[in-house]
Amino acid sequence: MEDKKARKILVVDDEKDTVEMITALLELEGYQVLSAFSGKEALKLLETESPKDPELETPVDLILLDILLGDADGRDICLKIKEDEKLKFIPVIILTVRSSLQDKINSLNLGADDYLTKPFINEELVAKVRVMLRIKDLHDELRREKGKNILLTQALEKRYSYGNILGKNTRMQEIYDLISDIANTDSTVLIQGESGTGKELIARAIHFNSHRKKKPFVVANCSAYSQYLLESELFGHEKGAFTGAIRRKIGRFEMANGGTIFLDEIGEVSPPTQILLLRVLQDHRFERVGGEETLEVDVRVIAATNKNLMDEMKKGTFREDLYYRLNVIPIFVPPLRDRKDDIPLLASNFLQKFNQERGKEIVGFSTEVMEIFFKHSWPGNVRELENVIDHAIIVAKQDKILPRDLPQSILQTAISTQELSTLQDYERGIILKTLKETNWNKHKTSKILNINRSTLYGKMKRYGLEKEQN
Repeated sequence: MEDKKARKILVVDDEKDTVEMITALLELEGYQVLSAFSGKEALKLLETESPKDPELETPVDLILLDILLGDADGRDICLKIKEDEKLKFIPVIILTVRSSLQDKINSLNLGADDYLTKPFINEELVAKVRVMLRIKDLHDELRREKGKNILLTQALEKRYSYGNILGKNTRMQEIYDLISDIANTDSTVLIQGESGTGKELIARAIHFNSHRKKKPFVVANCSAYSQYLLESELFGHEKGAFTGAIRRKIGRFEMANGGTIFLDEIGEVSPPTQILLLRVLQDHRFERVGGEETLEVDVRVIAATNKNLMDEMKKGTFREDLYYRLNVIPIFVPPLRDRKDDIPLLASNFLQKFNQERGKEIVGFSTEVMEIFFKHSWPGNVRELENVIDHAIIVAKQDKILPRDLPQSILQTAISTQELSTLQDYERGIILKTLKETNWNKHKTSKILNINRSTLYGKMKRYGLEKEQN
């Protein structure tokens, strides 16, 4: 149901009786009515009525405007309203005693949204008001969606600006500089690095800092499909091209037209598909699977792989000509173990991110945790660090991340790195430390360690843990 009480309607007419009649009629319908008896008064009222959100709201929801005012021509007032950036989205219904078609056309040409001839039938006025308010609702919704899209675009541009690829390590700084140099070119880029190093993030940074940033950024994971499905995914297919092709499908190269396509895991592409990719890179042309029409696209290609493509060429699994087409601008992303000086910065960033997502207020990491982070080899790289911190924030009971909050796999690595003799030695130390922190309260200790009390008693007995007697 329409929320009429939230609707604010301005009636502008120099005839007091007309204003009072319209006001009474609209108030009976549940609308809030403001009145003005001159053009000057109407404009002043619109200036003083401040909406909560000037970007998306208007001072009033609708204006009923008489065309013959004592101090002004209503058409001039209508024109001023429609030329004002803050007021132009308010629908205006012109009230006129002139019924000629030309007068009505002139009113609409000035920006009025509708007109009503005096004297009018009450039901006709109410009907026009309802229609105009519904139209305004649709326009407001479109403006809100447009605003969301603008904010989303701005957020994406900020998220993928190369300044937000975190790292102060010298090698990362070199990548920032390279992104700055190549972003506005159309050169093909090949990003190489281990899984989890942030290759897609770099690809997005290149796109969102380029002249193509308003166009699509399309991702194609080449390892997710078999040869024939990948060809369909990349180039599309025609109806009936193969069993199950019940309609034409647009491929990712077409989707990316004008923008950038990111070919992730390019090293997994089969030799036949490599030939098709080579042609697209050379002349930007291709055919859909099962189609005869040659399509031409304007796309920038960024590829990524965690494989050594030089080795793949030696094996004969990757075409040499395709490699050199892709490797116009190479970017090598270092693994996290080779830039451990970035760990505190990355960890702090992930802590802030997951605090917001999980509704937590963890303030930092204990010294022991940071030591573990520095000594871990991080085979999963930045992605692994991100997952570890997410896990720790979920299970953390205090305002700092402690070793017991980390996944067991990280703790086991830390044990071997710290050269503790056995897992039992490390476990004994954790239990003893927790017992001391809880003043040997076994209930609290078992809760913190996430084990039941009988298990705790058994481990205390095995490790000979007893509270010292004063």
